[in-house]
Amino acid sequence: MAEWLWLLFTGRIVLSCGLLAASALAWRLWPEKWPLRRQWMLLFTLAIAARAFVWALPPSDDVNRYLWEGRLIRSGISPYAQTADSLASMRDDAWDAMNHRDKFTVYPPLAELCFAALGGIAYAPWIYKLAFTLADLAVLPLLAALGGRTRWLALYAVNPVVVLSFAGEAHFDSLMVVSTVAAVLFAQRQRPVLAWIALGLAVQFKLVAILLVPAFWMHFEARGRRASWAFALAAALPALPFVASAPQWIRGLADFGGTTSGNGSLHFLLELVCGGKAIPSAICAVVLFVSTLWIARKVQPLGLAALWTCFAFLLCAPTVTFWYATWVLPFAVLHRSRAAWVLSALTILYYAAWQHRAQTGEWLHPIWAQAALWVPVIWFLYRDTRLTIINAPLGRTSGNRDSGK
Repeated sequence: MAEWLWLLFTGRIVLSCGLLAASALAWRLWPEKWPLRRQWMLLFTLAIAARAFVWALPPSDDVNRYLWEGRLIRSGISPYAQTADSLASMRDDAWDAMNHRDKFTVYPPLAELCFAALGGIAYAPWIYKLAFTLADLAVLPLLAALGGRTRWLALYAVNPVVVLSFAGEAHFDSLMVVSTVAAVLFAQRQRPVLAWIALGLAVQFKLVAILLVPAFWMHFEARGRRASWAFALAAALPALPFVASAPQWIRGLADFGGTTSGNGSLHFLLELVCGGKAIPSAICAVVLFVSTLWIARKVQPLGLAALWTCFAFLLCAPTVTFWYATWVLPFAVLHRSRAAWVLSALTILYYAAWQHRAQTGEWLHPIWAQAALWVPVIWFLYRDTRLTIINAPLGRTSGNRDSGK
């Protein structure tokens, strides 16, 4: 049933709404008077059941790249050295089904090494679903350690974006998410070396995590900042086997960030005004840089700074996919971000591009879908931000929100 629904845009809406209703119901009826052990048993039962329900969904076509590039590494070939279409001698079923074979890969080295390790266990999509789902489930106890109440964890555990992105489509963003949440936890417990290592690993899974470096730097005092050598080590070591092909990786990142766009907000509006992508990308890069530094200096606690930094990226990014919403949801558990929950409810509209392609043959995000997504999200983000600024001096009383109470 779930597999059939996922093949149609309307079916995706129905499936997402069903999971959203289930998560809201779990939050509304959560038995907070139960003993904590029973609550955790119920929480994991719901989380595993939701993921089992979507397990049969076809994985994202990105998994073909995970499989094939991991196979390259096991064969002693750097996945950054050449584009996939220039290595036709290595073609197989995954190569045939891969998207963007004419472009250099953008995945960081540690992610590629994980693809290789998992593909060595089983050259099939299910191994990636399993690994990324386990990483996703590991977020729950980390959030609890940060003070997240089980009632709000239930809202996260059955959230449609989280469930569909990892157990359904097998996106590897859960590796970055669990590393980032672990980094915040270590930082809150004044374990700077472990915090910097976890953040370095997060960057090696998904480069966007580097935007959190200023917030971590401002969080720590002098001793914690001196421990940033651990970040440099964790971020650099996985890249050493691929140093020779680093220029091609940089080129791939530049191509992805500068020549592609879809489902954006600020970037899309600037494209309408300026035309082309170069000027909007430059303006958004400046806005993101300034926003990241401002958040690092002004916003505390660290989890709230991480939430705002991720939102700043989503608002400035030229491309925002369905599963990018998973970056903000763990911190929404801790900080009651209405904008994050609205994003998780509406980001399924990303797949309106599928319907448009089926009708016209062109991959394009309809303006109505982008407006229906971003207008409510930006409105609630404005309200969340305004309430935070009015109700508490940033960096002081807002710290109580980490407790989840």
